[in-house]
Amino acid sequence: MTYASKLLKTFDFHSLGEFLLSLAPSFKYGINTYVLGLAMVWVPVDKWFGLDDTAFAGLLGVFLTEVLSGIVASRIRKETFSSLKLSRFGVKATCYMVLIFTSYSMYMSFKHHADETAAVAFDWLHIFLVVHIVFENIISVLENIAVISGKDKSAWIKKAKEKLDALFG
Repeated sequence: MTYASKLLKTFDFHSLGEFLLSLAPSFKYGINTYVLGLAMVWVPVDKWFGLDDTAFAGLLGVFLTEVLSGIVASRIRKETFSSLKLSRFGVKATCYMVLIFTSYSMYMSFKHHADETAAVAFDWLHIFLVVHIVFENIISVLENIAVISGKDKSAWIKKAKEKLDALFG
């Protein structure tokens, strides 16, 4: 067993695939193309408004909402509170923040060095990652809200997927 496998198991991820699906639950429901498409379309809009304090607060808000709704959903499922699950979220949030930080710092570095092509690429990547990560967390919140409202975990996602299929299908 590799070190990475052991590390994942300490956070109750039994495989790399399970960890990756936890990072991007839209793949589990087959709506990843919609989420990726929305993230790509949103890039020009975000370019006009930028990622300011309010946007960062929104990002933290969606993270907090995922944690709190997850705690409530786990109580409804009669699961005992576990620091392991909170740690799992911490690992995911850290991965997300590293991606956001890295893409933004690369953008700033290339911009500072007047490498316009690379700066534009990393600026786009930064915005895309922020939007995509927020959408993925919203999907996770929707899973939790479905459980809280007494439905199957995928109930709201299935409804959203039907709407997306009808709209883009």
